[in-house]
Amino acid sequence: MNHQCEVLVINCMDFRLQSGVHDYLVSMGYKYKYDLISDAGSLKDLVEGNKDDAEKHLKAGAEKLINDINVSYELHKVRKFIIIHHMDCGAYGGHDAFKNLEVEKEKQIYAMKKASDIIRRKFTYVEIQMVLARIDESGEVPEIDFEVIS
Repeated sequence: MNHQCEVLVINCMDFRLQSGVHDYLVSMGYKYKYDLISDAGSLKDLVEGNKDDAEKHLKAGAEKLINDINVSYELHKVRKFIIIHHMDCGAYGGHDAFKNLEVEKEKQIYAMKKASDIIRRKFTYVEIQMVLARIDESGEVPEIDFEVIS
């Protein structure tokens, strides 16, 4: 099999994001050109699963994420990863788990940077782009704002 795609996208499984993430990727020119890993909290299990005192299910979650990433890397020759985290993520406790939105944003960026470092140790020759999404649910249909962090 010789399948190739341009980018691996790793995002949260939150239903509010899915349509917006797809539209964002299409607008970036990736229609039919991306693999997608969708997990609760995006890469939360990878970040927390690498602590020495991590619970077993987090370690298993981290291993599964690395295995899924490896499939895209090896099978589809992906060399660019887009990591998408979002504000008000239930896996992180939502807005209520943070003192304010700035603290929440810092936590999401920290998690993406730590995940990027972990991924780069195993997949040396990849480009990683981090994106923070904000969900605006004030209208009938949620609108997503995407901020490229790096």
